[in-house]
Amino acid sequence: MSSAFSGPAFRERMLAAAAQRNQSNVTPVPLPPTRKRTRDESSSVAGSDDDQYDTPLPPLLSSLAAGPASRNATVAVRNYAKKQKLRGDQLTQLDAFLSDIQTVREGKLFTLLLAMQNDVGNIITATPAFAVSPQLKTNIQSYSLSVLLSPKLAQYRGELPVQHVWNILKKHGSDLPPGIENILADMKTLTSEIQEQLTQARSSCKKNVRIIRVDDKKNKITIELEPSQHQNLFALAQCFVDGTKCRITNALCGRIALMRDVYLANSGTSFWTDLDNALVLMRQVAEGSEDARDAMFEDLIETDKKLHGTVDIIYQSTHDLQQEVDDLIDATSADAASTATRRDCSPPPEGDSDQLDADGGGGAEAVDTNS
Repeated sequence: MSSAFSGPAFRERMLAAAAQRNQSNVTPVPLPPTRKRTRDESSSVAGSDDDQYDTPLPPLLSSLAAGPASRNATVAVRNYAKKQKLRGDQLTQLDAFLSDIQTVREGKLFTLLLAMQNDVGNIITATPAFAVSPQLKTNIQSYSLSVLLSPKLAQYRGELPVQHVWNILKKHGSDLPPGIENILADMKTLTSEIQEQLTQARSSCKKNVRIIRVDDKKNKITIELEPSQHQNLFALAQCFVDGTKCRITNALCGRIALMRDVYLANSGTSFWTDLDNALVLMRQVAEGSEDARDAMFEDLIETDKKLHGTVDIIYQSTHDLQQEVDDLIDATSADAASTATRRDCSPPPEGDSDQLDADGGGGAEAVDTNS
């Protein structure tokens, strides 16, 4: 016989008691009163009602709908404007600006930005074309001579001397407009001026060497001077540095001796080409050895003294400007010796001053266009 506390009847009674206790602990939640939605007959949007206007505006719309600046803010801004020394009409415009709502103020600011953009465009359009100023031309002349008289120069013709002069101008910013390297037309004008000044400098150097001969223009012949009548190397070097900041150094005398040696062999149209080829040959023989290169230039100096007059040359220290040019050339053309190649000699165009020099008709006005 089963106990009264273990039979089905007890189980049912316990379940019923538990269910009744759970129901007594539940707090009824009152339902919100129903309200009929009133439709706005004047609204064109179906289903719109008055409740939608109770929803707060998003932050962006709230900022756009902001009203004029407060009185304190207006006074503070006006005082700041006076410190900036704005004109009276500008202060009036500022007051009107502060009294506008934020949307209008932002619209005015954007309009002013567009107007400023138009003004800048007009200024750029009205800028005159670049022209080489007298000061810039003077600097180019000075740097061109310094480059041609540098013992570090790998070749006298071609793009390399032009690049060296441009690098010096760019380093010092010598009367150059900002960003000129990004304007193709302006760079073309500047490059043409550099080429012209290098041509004039080469012509001057060649005239200094060619005075070892006397041109008989009347009979159209060239008379060779006796060796005793030649300028010695020191006197010739003085002609090269006259009017420049260069000084007579051992390295410069070596270059001048090489020029005279090449000129005696070929004073005609291919003089500068032969001179560049001689430098290439000397670098090939030296194989990168500075001692070997210096020995070759020293031999040229001694040979020049034997042919054109023995003289004790008083060497000077390098001028600061020339030293700067030498260092810059040495840095920018470190691999020029290994990449330079021998160029073929081509006949110059008609009227080339090298030909005029060879014929004795160049004179002081001759311009070397063999560049």
